[in-house]
Amino acid sequence: MTNTTSSEALFPQFGPVTAEQWAAKIKQDLKGTDPADLHWQSYEGIDVAPFYTREHLPQHAAYQTLPGQFPYVRSTKTDTNSWLNLQPVQAEGKGRAAVDKALDALSRGADGIHFIIENGYDFDADYLIQEIDLTKTPVSYTVSTEAANFLHHLLTGLYRKQISVDQLQGFLKCAPILSSESYRQLDMEHALHLLEQTMDAPNFYALTINGAHFSNKGATLVQEIAITLAIAVCYTNGLSSQIVPVERLFQNMQFHLTAGTNYFFEIAKFRAVRLLWAKIVEAFGAPKKAAGALRIHASTSRWHQTTLDPHTNLLRHTTQMMSAILGGVDSVEVEPFDSTFREGNAFSERLARNIPIILREEAYLHQAIDPAAGSYYLEYLTQEIAGKAWALFQDIEAQGGFIPASNAGFIQDLIKETTNQKFKDIASGKEVLVGTNKFPNTNEQQDYDPEKLIQSKHFDNTRAAYSYEVMRLATELHFRKKKRRPHALVVHMGNALQENIHASFAREFFTCSGFTTQVLKFDNVSAALQGVKDLDVQVIVMAAPEKAFHDFAEAFAKGMRSQQKQGPALILADDPLHLKDELRAHGFDEFLFQGCDTKEIITRIQERLGA
Repeated sequence: MTNTTSSEALFPQFGPVTAEQWAAKIKQDLKGTDPADLHWQSYEGIDVAPFYTREHLPQHAAYQTLPGQFPYVRSTKTDTNSWLNLQPVQAEGKGRAAVDKALDALSRGADGIHFIIENGYDFDADYLIQEIDLTKTPVSYTVSTEAANFLHHLLTGLYRKQISVDQLQGFLKCAPILSSESYRQLDMEHALHLLEQTMDAPNFYALTINGAHFSNKGATLVQEIAITLAIAVCYTNGLSSQIVPVERLFQNMQFHLTAGTNYFFEIAKFRAVRLLWAKIVEAFGAPKKAAGALRIHASTSRWHQTTLDPHTNLLRHTTQMMSAILGGVDSVEVEPFDSTFREGNAFSERLARNIPIILREEAYLHQAIDPAAGSYYLEYLTQEIAGKAWALFQDIEAQGGFIPASNAGFIQDLIKETTNQKFKDIASGKEVLVGTNKFPNTNEQQDYDPEKLIQSKHFDNTRAAYSYEVMRLATELHFRKKKRRPHALVVHMGNALQENIHASFAREFFTCSGFTTQVLKFDNVSAALQGVKDLDVQVIVMAAPEKAFHDFAEAFAKGMRSQQKQGPALILADDPLHLKDELRAHGFDEFLFQGCDTKEIITRIQERLGA
């Protein structure tokens, strides 16, 4: 960070520029467009302006600190911005094949391993200790069931080999929350047991707060922070005692968060987490240095992972890891780009492993600690995110804390409201998923069984892209069964030279859904009815200029139904408001327009395709 006490200008030949001068220049360049149109609001309720100046810098003393200084906004790192590149490895049964795979990954550039274990009781900890030097290699574990048994086997195995537990590096993430869906109760006894077993392992974090669960289901980053803090406080209140002093508890705590695609917001998020955690540590009366013990592990966002045009996930994962690393996290992991539809394979795992390696070896992101320091925009975002997350955290605490808030449905309702809005924005094209709802790869070939994938319990239906993916996969099934792609025809009527905005949206929607799309222009209803009479199409979208809408809609719908009683789905590319019932009676099935909720339309068209 630049020395804030220095008054020497970096480029003295350039004079200072005021905010008013910037505003005037922007207004001039916009040539009549209202500068207010450049403002946008995030899902967190943060108003983002087109430019920021020194006036937007936070005045709070916390933001004037250097790296390594409380409250650790700029991380605890003072030498290099180092991080661990962990490769996730699925372990089944005794896990010996997973250990062998981990050895190979370590030889190919991974800094450490993150085993994903279904049943901790079955896992062969002795084989792990035999094959991997746990005193030199950071190894972490996510254990779905029998986490305490797994940890007991691991520690007793180390004891038999006369390996000191204080040399362990890594973390344990388990399911201390009894119901992963409802989050009704936290298992304090289980967590206490894990902590007691690892009291002598200062570099092994036995209590991981899984905030990633919420962001992977669509929560905003403010919600992710606030809920994570609320769970951490809940554990602190339930576990701090003479057996586990609060300071020792904080030294054993880790947050697992995701890195999403909102690049600058994500950088600010990780800074805001440390700032707010320091505030909580102070409130519990622990020494300030205890706040610096917090470890943050970041993984790529499952919410943004797509099945369609899957190589775009590599771009998403790269920017996600950049934001996490620039935000100062301690370790990262990248999910393979094809994990939504394919079993683990060496090719995609290698690409995932290499993303953080390239960011270190070629982008040198480890050389700069908090490179965001001094950016007016990022400092402003850090302040805004921290303020809103703290306010939400206080709302949760006002309800008695995480458990009462969850029991009352407050947490679930928060996330549901957010995800509903996000799904609507994706359906309308306001939020873009490249390759899914915008710019689809029309030549994409699926080398998997779409029907089997849709029905698989492993096909994550909580992701942002899910609705579009099901629609496209249904289209692919239709193609495989009928040996041809379903056809969507946009009938554009009237004398307007350009397609109206709703017709353009409809055409793009069906293209993204895997249909063959075509646009035909007619001057009148008679010509349109004659022109489409013998065409083999599954969907017809009628579009007309706004002023001529009433001249065409009713007559075209009646004419279509008189020609074909059980013909193609008939859709109006417009929002007729109070006329919907009347137009349905005349023959229209759906209304497709920019800003509409396409979920019902997708469902009905799937039924017509026989999917």
